[in-house]
Amino acid sequence: MTSTVSAAAGSLLPWEHRWFREEGGVRPRALPRLSGARVHALLCEGTPGPGGRPAGRVLPARPLVLPRPSYEELFDVSRVLLALVRRAVLAQGDGWPARLTAFGLQAGDHPLLSGRDNSETEHCALAARADLVIGRRGPQLLGFDTGGAFDGPVRAHGLTRAWRRAYAADGGPALVGGDPLACRAEAFADVCARRSLPRAVALIGPPDDRAARVACDRFRHAGFTADCFEPRRLPQALGRPGAPRYPLGLLTRGVHGGDLDAVLRAQRAGLLLLPPQSSALLADGRALALVSEQRPWMTRAERRVVERHLPWTRITLPGRTQWREGEYELPALLLRERDRFVLKPGPAGGGREAVVGRHTGASAWEAAVGLAFADGDGVVQEYVEPQPCALELTDGTATWTARILPLLSPMLFNGRAGGCWARFAPDGTAAAADTGTGTGTGTGTGTVDTAVLTWA
Repeated sequence: MTSTVSAAAGSLLPWEHRWFREEGGVRPRALPRLSGARVHALLCEGTPGPGGRPAGRVLPARPLVLPRPSYEELFDVSRVLLALVRRAVLAQGDGWPARLTAFGLQAGDHPLLSGRDNSETEHCALAARADLVIGRRGPQLLGFDTGGAFDGPVRAHGLTRAWRRAYAADGGPALVGGDPLACRAEAFADVCARRSLPRAVALIGPPDDRAARVACDRFRHAGFTADCFEPRRLPQALGRPGAPRYPLGLLTRGVHGGDLDAVLRAQRAGLLLLPPQSSALLADGRALALVSEQRPWMTRAERRVVERHLPWTRITLPGRTQWREGEYELPALLLRERDRFVLKPGPAGGGREAVVGRHTGASAWEAAVGLAFADGDGVVQEYVEPQPCALELTDGTATWTARILPLLSPMLFNGRAGGCWARFAPDGTAAAADTGTGTGTGTGTGTVDTAVLTWA
C-alpha cells in the first residue's frame, strides 16, 4: 500500500528530512498539478529508455525538485569522491596492467584495455554516475558506475526535457537540470579539441536500440558526425586505411564473443573508446574501500568529505579492522552486527547482487559472509538508513502525495554536472536504495524513476 499524506503546497512535513527543504524549513514551493492522464501520456511518449508503462502503473506526477544548495551538493560530493577514487586506483601500480594485478584481475577480465596507458589514465574518469542516498548527515555515496554503457543519461535527458516543457507550457516556474547527453557531447568535444581530432563518434551497440539513436541525435546536434553501428560493422565503418572516419567510439551496451573481437580490431585501427576500459576499475567497490580507509596523501578537507559522505566500506578479507570506536575481526563483526551491513560485489558487472543484512535471515547472511570471504573480491559497506521526502505520484486517474526514499544519481562528464536521476519504490520502502551498488543499477521491477531538478 502506498504511503500517502495530504499536505498543503509548500507546507513542512515533520517526517521529511531537512535536506529536501528550502532554507527556513519549508518544502520547495508548489508546482502546477498536472492531470494523471497528462502525466501518463507525457512519460509514455516523451521519454526514451527501458521499461514499458502499462495503464494503472504508479508514475511520478512531478520531478523531484531540490533546493539549489542540496542539488549542487550532490555534484560537489560526487566530484570530490570520484577524484579520490581515481587517485586511489592510479596509486595501485605503475601502469594499467599492474593495477589490474593489484585488484586480482587479469587482462582477460578487461579485454578492451587499449595498452595506451596515457590515454587510459587521462580519460578513465571521463563519465561517471554516482549512486547516493540521503542519510541523517546528508548525501551518502553507495558507489560509482563508470564507462560508456551505464544507465541514466538517455533516461534523465528525456525526463528532464519532458518535465521542463510541461511546466513551461502551463506557465509554471522555471526549473533547471543538466542535460547528460549535451554534457557528454561537450566532454567528447574537449577530447577532440585537445587531440586535434575531427568531431566524429561511432555509437556501438544493437541496431534497434532506441536510446542509442537518441544519444546519436544529440551528438549530431552538438556538431558531431555520429552514427550507430553493430560491433561487427565497426571495422569497415572506420574507412581504413588512413585515419579512421570515426576517431571516437562509445559503447552503448557490453560486448562479448565475436562482437568483442570486432571492437578490438577497431581499436587496433585507431579507434579511441570513451570512456576507456580503465574506467571499470573506478567502479570497483574495492577502490571505494581504499578511499574509505583513507590514504596517506589525502588532505584534511578530503578526509572530512570521506568521513561525512562515504559510508564505512572494507574489502572482504580476513583480519582486524577499525569500526566506529573499536577494533574487530571483520568476519565476526559482520556476523554479530548483521543489521548494520551490506555485502556487495567488488568488480563492476561481476554478476553478484548486493545482500542487505537487515533484509536477510541469519543463516542466509552467514552463508553470504562465508562466500564473500572465500572469494575475497567483494566489499562490505555500512548500511545507510535512507531519509524520506515527499513526492506526488499518480496511477493515471488519482494523484496523491507519497513518502519515498529515493536513490539519487548525479552524473558527471569530464567534471561537469550532467543532470540527475532519481529511482525509488512507490510503496515507500528502501528497495531502490538497497540495490544501489554502483555496478549498473537500473530501473528495476517495481521501481519508479523521475528527473531531479532545481529552481532557476
